[in-house]
Amino acid sequence: MKKLKFILYSFITLTVVFGGCKKKDNPLDKEQYIKQVYLVGANSSNNEGRTIIKANYLNGADAEASFNLSVATGGSLNIDRDVTATIADAGLAQITRYNSLYLYRSTDIKIRKLNDLFYRIPSKNVLIKANEVNGTTPVYVKTAGLQPDSLYAFSVKIASVSEPDYISIRKTDTVLMVSLNLINAYSDYTYKVVGTYYPLNTPTNVTSVSLTARQLKATNYNTVRFYHLDNKEEYANIAPFGVKMQVAVDNTLTISAWGTLNVTAGGGTYNPDTKTFNAWYNYVVSGVTYQFKGTFTATVPPAV
Repeated sequence: MKKLKFILYSFITLTVVFGGCKKKDNPLDKEQYIKQVYLVGANSSNNEGRTIIKANYLNGADAEASFNLSVATGGSLNIDRDVTATIADAGLAQITRYNSLYLYRSTDIKIRKLNDLFYRIPSKNVLIKANEVNGTTPVYVKTAGLQPDSLYAFSVKIASVSEPDYISIRKTDTVLMVSLNLINAYSDYTYKVVGTYYPLNTPTNVTSVSLTARQLKATNYNTVRFYHLDNKEEYANIAPFGVKMQVAVDNTLTISAWGTLNVTAGGGTYNPDTKTFNAWYNYVVSGVTYQFKGTFTATVPPAV
């Protein structure tokens, strides 16, 4: 009898010991948050949901620059199935709001909605595959007909998702405003300008120019605009002091006035290896013809 009691006691003890070793569920193996889908960049803390895309001016009315829109998922775990988010146009509200908050002065250039004829999103269904965090869809923009001194944007939102019972559309910061920064091969740098100018009839009366941080504004695929001499780089000075340089296939330059500055001749060369313009142009002020001659050298950031 004592032996039987000992056997039963030992069995119960072993059952308790091994039963107590059963692996517990790890709470981190389960979703800790709400699974949501959202447009990358559509955060009010991120410049009011505005993302700025560099788009190259291209040669040809139908030539298209391209970039991607990205849709991502939020949550503590990756999705375990394919999810498709459908995006749609979000209208003017976000653009109007941005203008009222940041571009409200009478002198500010307002952002305008990019006409539908200038851009397209062929696939508005964005696939995010299982175990991945985002998916993309391309956008194509016809840049040749866009004005360099206008600000263009369009806005999009997520209209629906394929698995609404599994993942939801984020309720806040839902609209992404895509704004274009139009560039070309020469404009996306800061330039150091070193040169001289003098009256053509008095070539010994020379004035030196040295400017350390000037911008060249893309106006089409092969032309940039700069401000004459050391005039301030601001919108009001474009018409009276704007000068444009066009780069030919052989890297020779044609220089002319953008607005009312009386430029009578100009030329030079562009060196693509050093990203340097060697330029000259003649201009008339109060009946006197002057010549500017100098270099515009790009400040290229070091390779990472």
